[in-house]
Amino acid sequence: MIAQAAERLLRGDTDVTPSRRDCLVLGLTGSGVLGLALGATSGEPAMAVFAGIKVPLLLALTTVLCLPSFFVVNTVLGLRDDFPAACRGLLAAQAVLGLALGALAPGVVWMSLTVMDPYALTLLDGLVFALATWAAQQVLSRHYRPLIARDPRHRLALRGWLVLYVFAAVQLAWVLRPFRGTEGFAVQFLRPEALEQNAYLVLLEHLVRLFR
Repeated sequence: MIAQAAERLLRGDTDVTPSRRDCLVLGLTGSGVLGLALGATSGEPAMAVFAGIKVPLLLALTTVLCLPSFFVVNTVLGLRDDFPAACRGLLAAQAVLGLALGALAPGVVWMSLTVMDPYALTLLDGLVFALATWAAQQVLSRHYRPLIARDPRHRLALRGWLVLYVFAAVQLAWVLRPFRGTEGFAVQFLRPEALEQNAYLVLLEHLVRLFR
């Protein structure tokens, strides 16, 4: 049953959408596998458990935080009646995001063993999430095709969701760090300064240091 649901999701099958339960199980399990891979690279079992919890939490919280704004966007654009259908597409896309992250877990382990620069590793982790997000967006686009065919304004709503989601996810990932163990830092669920700094400024600093 779960395997069939995963196959339908990855194909972007809009005729038979998997149940909410199947989508949640697949999304949370896949993202949890990636979290375990990230945390396990530290060699600390507790860090693996923490990261295995926090990656699914990242996806779930980002979705919950973005949904109210997305509802407003749909309402302003006059698309409120189609909001339930849009949410079904979002749920399918989130499940695919989790599946893609889980599939990329071996690559994360390989990067951890071969890349010694922590700043480069941070950027590569970001690339992993970007690739998984791209895969999820392809599935979401398939779910949106009939909506866009009915009303082209859905195309604008779809772009708005992507901007909202990426913007919120990057900052929330910064708040939920660490996902990897860091030399000199104790194993902990959240850093004491979790709510300090801006994730985008930190990423810019990493890029500057990487290319010096």
